[in-house]
Amino acid sequence: MRKLLLLDADVIIDLHALDLFEKVSRSYNICLTRNVFEEARYYKKVGAKIAIDIKDVSIIEDIDLESLRKVKREAKESRLGIDPGESTSIAYLIQAEEEITFCTCD
Repeated sequence: MRKLLLLDADVIIDLHALDLFEKVSRSYNICLTRNVFEEARYYKKVGAKIAIDIKDVSIIEDIDLESLRKVKREAKESRLGIDPGESTSIAYLIQAEEEITFCTCD
């Protein structure tokens, strides 16, 4: 099964709101950095807050500090706002040796 790295909590939130998270998780091995996992707490549907209970995903813990520093430095130089989930996810993409498909929200 192909790896799918979700770069930001917004992707998880939107997939849950659209009732698509389960479908995507059957097609891909979903990977999240610890920051993204912790940021995705709930989604809204029909005005109600619904808690997100993410199961059967791979949590990435081993982010190379030099890759993370590089991401933060380049974001700062480009004057881009980047949250911890996005930072750790992009750092993981830099250091990863295997082929990974990734997804983010705009």
